[in-house]
Amino acid sequence: MLESGYQSKIINDIINIGGTAITGKLKTGEADIQAGYPILVRTVNYHEPVIRLMKLAVEVKTPKAYEYLMKGVKEVDGLYVIHDDTKLKKHEHLQITKLNNVRKRGGFALLAHSFQQVKEYMDGKV
Repeated sequence: MLESGYQSKIINDIINIGGTAITGKLKTGEADIQAGYPILVRTVNYHEPVIRLMKLAVEVKTPKAYEYLMKGVKEVDGLYVIHDDTKLKKHEHLQITKLNNVRKRGGFALLAHSFQQVKEYMDGKV
């Protein structure tokens, strides 16, 4: 499957849980998916959920590209750190920087190839 197929699956799954998600022609280095991920904040009167959409940026890779890229990147203190420059393509430096910028401003951002990765990441953050 092409990267666009993985993008479509992730977008559909985010929408199916009540979020919003788009992809398209974005500025160079911007994450493939820009989303609002639904988070339960609280319930009102024990039955009405109060949901907030949290900023989420997902840079989508195929599983093979993801595995290769992650050999050169690790997470340290909540940010991606490049530790093996030979494992990254030229544009991936900018992608990593922009994902880190979203995280530094309080948003959520990750590299992924599946909705399960997105869900696990978000479950661990909120």
